[in-house]
Amino acid sequence: MFFRLPWLSKRRGPSYQHTQALDLDYVVNEFHSAMADIQDPLRVRLHAALMNCRTPRELWFLRGKLFNLICKHHHEGEANKRVGRLDAKLRYFVDNHPDYSADEVPSRPMALLH
Repeated sequence: MFFRLPWLSKRRGPSYQHTQALDLDYVVNEFHSAMADIQDPLRVRLHAALMNCRTPRELWFLRGKLFNLICKHHHEGEANKRVGRLDAKLRYFVDNHPDYSADEVPSRPMALLH
């Protein structure tokens, strides 16, 4: 007549696990990969601005500059593709990180704001 009592079972750790996807650097690295093949002085300034970002909201406001930089050196379709990947990672980060709420970044995609 042995059975498991719920309060005697092994305790589970918190559901939040520190993974690479929940670091702000996860999103910053996507910025860098989106502009990796571009050689432009604006890229250097954008890189400096990225190093000063502390919140997802600050990263959100740099997306427009990234979009314009990619459009300048490639075409708009390529810029939409790269910024779309960035949007997906930024949305995943904000939705899953315990310290940030989904209200910190607008919910509309970049292409609709232009």
